[in-house]
Amino acid sequence: MTFYKCFIRTTVRNVIVFLMITALAIAFNTANAHSQGITMNKRGINLSELFKELHHKYNYDFFYAEGVLDNSKRFDIAVSNATIDDVLKKTLTVNLLTYTINKNIVVIKPGPAYQQNSIQGRVLDENKVPLAGATVLHLNSKSKTTTDRTGAFRLVNVPLTGKLLISYIGYESMELPVAVNMGDVTLKNASADLQQVEINVGYGRRKAIDLTGSVTRVTEAELEGAPPHADIASMIQGKAAGVNVMVANGAPGAGVSVMIRGTTSLTGNSQPLWVVDGVPQYNVNGSDIGQVLYDYNINDIESVDILKDASATAIYGSRAANGVIIITTKSGKKFKKPQIDVAYNHGIQKQRDGFRTLTSEEFKQVITDATRNYYATTGSKGTGGILTLLDESKIVAGTEVDYYSAPFLSTAFFDGQTNWWKELTQNAIERKLDVSLRGGSDASSYYVSVGVPQQEGIIKGSRRRGFSGRVNLDSKVSDDFTMGLMLNGSNSNIDNKDGMIAKIWDFRPDFPMYTADGKIFDPGYNEENPLTTLKNRDLSVRKGVNGSAFLQFTPAKAWTLRSAISINYNQTVTDRFTREGTAYSTHKGQANISQNESNNWVFENTARFAKLFNQVHDLDFLAGFSMERGTFKAFSVGVQNFPDQDIMTNLSSGTTPLKPMSSSTSTALVSAFTRANYKFKDRYLATFTFRADGSSRFGPDRRWGLFPSGALAWIITRENFMQHINTDVFNLLKLRGSYGISGSQVLGNNDWRTTYAGAQFEEQPGFAPNQLGNANLRWEQTLTKEAALDYGFFKNKISGSFGVYDKETRDIIYNKNIPSSSAFISVKQNIATIRNKGIEFFIDYNVFRKRDMSLTFNFNIAHNTSTVTQINGVDKFIDLYGGNALAIRMQEGQPMGQWYGYKWSGRYYQSMEEYNLLSSQNPTTGAKVWYQNGQSNIRPGDLKFDDTNGDGIVNNDDKVPLGTFQPKYFGGFAANFRKGGLSLNMNFTYSTGALRYWYTNSANWYGVGLFMRNYPEYVLDSWSTTNRLSPWPRMAYGEGSSNNFSDFWLSKADYLRLSQVRISYRFPDKWIQSKIKGGLDLAVSASNLLTFTNYNGIDPEGNFKLSGGATGTGTDFGTYPSIRTFNLSIRYSLR
Repeated sequence: MTFYKCFIRTTVRNVIVFLMITALAIAFNTANAHSQGITMNKRGINLSELFKELHHKYNYDFFYAEGVLDNSKRFDIAVSNATIDDVLKKTLTVNLLTYTINKNIVVIKPGPAYQQNSIQGRVLDENKVPLAGATVLHLNSKSKTTTDRTGAFRLVNVPLTGKLLISYIGYESMELPVAVNMGDVTLKNASADLQQVEINVGYGRRKAIDLTGSVTRVTEAELEGAPPHADIASMIQGKAAGVNVMVANGAPGAGVSVMIRGTTSLTGNSQPLWVVDGVPQYNVNGSDIGQVLYDYNINDIESVDILKDASATAIYGSRAANGVIIITTKSGKKFKKPQIDVAYNHGIQKQRDGFRTLTSEEFKQVITDATRNYYATTGSKGTGGILTLLDESKIVAGTEVDYYSAPFLSTAFFDGQTNWWKELTQNAIERKLDVSLRGGSDASSYYVSVGVPQQEGIIKGSRRRGFSGRVNLDSKVSDDFTMGLMLNGSNSNIDNKDGMIAKIWDFRPDFPMYTADGKIFDPGYNEENPLTTLKNRDLSVRKGVNGSAFLQFTPAKAWTLRSAISINYNQTVTDRFTREGTAYSTHKGQANISQNESNNWVFENTARFAKLFNQVHDLDFLAGFSMERGTFKAFSVGVQNFPDQDIMTNLSSGTTPLKPMSSSTSTALVSAFTRANYKFKDRYLATFTFRADGSSRFGPDRRWGLFPSGALAWIITRENFMQHINTDVFNLLKLRGSYGISGSQVLGNNDWRTTYAGAQFEEQPGFAPNQLGNANLRWEQTLTKEAALDYGFFKNKISGSFGVYDKETRDIIYNKNIPSSSAFISVKQNIATIRNKGIEFFIDYNVFRKRDMSLTFNFNIAHNTSTVTQINGVDKFIDLYGGNALAIRMQEGQPMGQWYGYKWSGRYYQSMEEYNLLSSQNPTTGAKVWYQNGQSNIRPGDLKFDDTNGDGIVNNDDKVPLGTFQPKYFGGFAANFRKGGLSLNMNFTYSTGALRYWYTNSANWYGVGLFMRNYPEYVLDSWSTTNRLSPWPRMAYGEGSSNNFSDFWLSKADYLRLSQVRISYRFPDKWIQSKIKGGLDLAVSASNLLTFTNYNGIDPEGNFKLSGGATGTGTDFGTYPSIRTFNLSIRYSLR
């Protein structure tokens, strides 16, 4: 114990002595600081360089306000053993500055000659037209003013040093050194030279002129006028070449399919990776992210950058095979006073015209004609079995019934006169309120917003309520440290009535809505009254929190170190109650509650070195690594049989519990990446990228994927020989080419494992095989080659790009069938290769652009062909039947998305004699066979199919490729006109070459029975003995043959759509400032206003199911019609 006391006492004494000696040394040095001799001989230096020299060699620290040294002049200095006072007096006087010294601390201040005076000038555009209302800010004093109608400005009592920041909406801002007379300052139109705009390329930004890859930007201005129900995916439709956007349907919160340069996968969807402020957006369980995008408020978005080729996307590695869409949200602006924006949007939604079902009388006539048509063409009479489904008391079993007897048929009908569509649909209201606050000081900026959307559906009872909030903060802690936070929160409530659409269109018009005692009419036989569906409950509550925080350190001028952590949390709770009377329901009500929860976090660290060497070599090098972890959990509980189905519908009120279900999965991704951008002489560009990803979704020996890419570009117009050519004609000619590899991990988190599921045998629990794993699954890899030309002519009056690409996706993963003796049905394998080749073209034409008037047009078009180039296996094809695919064959050498079925001959059977003559003899057995697949139910009026192989028999061997659901050409164009504060914007989208299968239409010919559905009005023109030239086959009682899948049921889905038109007016700033001290905009707009198409279905674009993956968009299920909206919006800005 004594030893420890002595040790502590000795240590404390030594520390005290050391501190005293150090303090004395510091005091001595400080006391002699003013008299310390300074020797220096420098030529052509400025004050900043001088202060650094004095700091490093003589230990002086200098403090001064920002901007004080901005206008310091260069000078020569030669002193020997001089004092600090001598040095400062020689150098500061000429720069109109003075100083004070306290020990070794020197404070620099403006001198007497640094006068408070006035600064004046004028702001013009490139055509020498004055810009009224431009902002002029003195960066040192923060004094601010605006220009008058002549463009003139004057700042009074401000320092004559520092810089001015001059800005104007739609023009590039300028920073200029202060002068008493600034003269004429010319601002450049921001949109006139889009090549100078900085584009987000992932982990950094680059000017468009310096890009070597294929990147398209959608600006904030192009997103204006979005209706309240729109999400960001739908708003980029038609605005980027090669990006095919299809809205699934018109339901509140409906998903959107986005495909960039064709299909690249089968088991997963071909949707791109979405990145919002650096946070990847995707569901951990691999499902579509359509609902995730609704979490973001379009009014918060500043820009959308679409990365298309491998050079641009390779930095994201394994998630980039389908392209990358980077969303950048708004931020505050430094040196800006707080600005409050309040926007309100009110709209009405209506169903698009052009579709009608039968009235009650028409329905009765169609059923009567179909029944008579059957027996008339066969020359026979039938028994009364046809009526037993509705009224057995009117049937004498086994007796012949004369179906020509209208009175007898009438007993099968009801007296209802119900227009179900009219009764259960509405013109729906939608509204949205947005409030935002933004601003900033010299060291920080902020943006805060709140959005409250509300949407009623055109189907009564369907609605969506939502809320979103955002906080973006950015702060410069010191000269070397910057930190920031970007956080978004959302909540949405959706009352889903999608299932009602089919019920409304199918339910017979002669059925009444209610019985005589006021109950909902129930026809039985699993036919569901839409009123029952309406009273069912299907509520989804979705909550999401996502965002990121970063810390950035600049240790030296060329270096930037950055660490960021991001989170993406989503929870969806679904509450369903299905009433008695629902189709196929055998219980007195059923309630279910399910919850899905996904949580994803990413930790990223990057180091960047950027420096210009000798004004010739421009190097920008990035290196980083990231770690990602995601979890997904789900559960579902349910109960059946409720004593009351109107009020007591909670789980606790049911009497028969159902088996609860739950699942849980997780995934991890570790990555290292690097990118080097090199520019030589400002015209030769090169980009090289490499990323390595390790994913837990693959087996231990297959987890790492390597994704390199390279790109070169040549700016021809910056060559010396181009300087002798009229530069007013050739503003930009840039050739670029790229090659790279990106990847995909679109498979389940545990597909490489063999798994087992709980089972029960003779009331004993146990396990049974569930999934056969494949630890040898390889990454799907996409190899992309591209060559392109970017151009600008006549002072960029005409600009755009033209490019060709070749994209090959190898080792595509798909479930391959295996023998049942293995105890499994299928196993995932790498089995196929798909090749996408295409052309993209974009042009922007500024017809004229003046101070108070402008007119611009833009147009884009893309052509893509997807071909299956390889299938492993003997058959060389895969039939994708069932679900959404129905009749699609993936065959080696054929287009991807190929419909496969019978070829219609172009005519119908006109008589039984014609059919009987086409019976043939089997060449092997000599037996007679039916001409058409052995079907004995073929009748006059049925479709006649081609015997494509010429063997005299129409069967499965005669099925052939019929075309593809993928469009040959698609794109969009826009026209924008501005006159003063009045603007007119029109956006069009189009698609041509796709064949879609209208499933609901084909189902109409499965066979007519008196218990069956209602029908579209065009069945009134179906084939009959008196209407043999009809465009439609016969309506048949019983099962006909026309419903066999053939090209008859495929319809050209070509269309041209006026997707949006908007007229807005900005009230003059002078009037607004005098009235309410702010800015005011008023706008009216319409979406889906006009559609020009010959498509037979409801919508040539929508009514598909996203769950169908790569093949899902080809089938029209008639789920929920697209809507036409009319909106009035008002925006007020207080600044």
